[in-house]
Amino acid sequence: MNSEEVKGKVFRLGADICGIAPVSRFDGAPEGFHPCDVHPGCRSVVVFASRFPLGTLNARTKAPYTLVRNRMVDKVDLISFYLSDELERNGIVSVPIPSAEPYDSWDQARRHGRGILSLKHAGACAGLGVMGRNTLLINEQYGNMIWLGAVLLSVELEPDPAASYECCIDGCTVCLDACPGNALDGTTIDQKRCREQSVAYSDGGGWVLSCNLCRKVCPHHGGVRTIP
Repeated sequence: MNSEEVKGKVFRLGADICGIAPVSRFDGAPEGFHPCDVHPGCRSVVVFASRFPLGTLNARTKAPYTLVRNRMVDKVDLISFYLSDELERNGIVSVPIPSAEPYDSWDQARRHGRGILSLKHAGACAGLGVMGRNTLLINEQYGNMIWLGAVLLSVELEPDPAASYECCIDGCTVCLDACPGNALDGTTIDQKRCREQSVAYSDGGGWVLSCNLCRKVCPHHGGVRTIP
């Protein structure tokens, strides 16, 4: 099975974009979070994403955004599951990566969690986008409004080139300035500060993702644009 056949399966399962990275591009991954730390036989990483509907940013309540986010997790995880199942039926050992929870790494004091593989960095390795100062992966067509998933494969596939376009312009700090928790520094995110602002609970009403400004205020949230 070649790269185009694998991508074809991903698109048929409902993804909007897909790229493939060789495991060698992850040499700088932190110890314990390299694809081979998850799947020792990994040779290629298939990364894909579904677009996050832009209309959710325009609602006056965060309930629609929260609903869509939760369904996006389900959708992308199902793509990972079905892709892994189909590939293994074709003799390719594969491991699906959760698009959100569960993950093993949690620092309670810092309220800092880490997925078993950084999907944003995996997406960059697979040519799906570039990292923005808001720590979100920004795709040329869909901007930062994407939800990522990945599957680790035991075979070498032809990789995609890394993205060559630029994203954040020099001096732009709109996402940093808008963050109500001052959680962004242009390189990393303070998860504790972010979590204190981004989730709201109500008695009997469940919870909502109460802040999405790092996505919304970015000039590229709907796709990469030329900014004067």
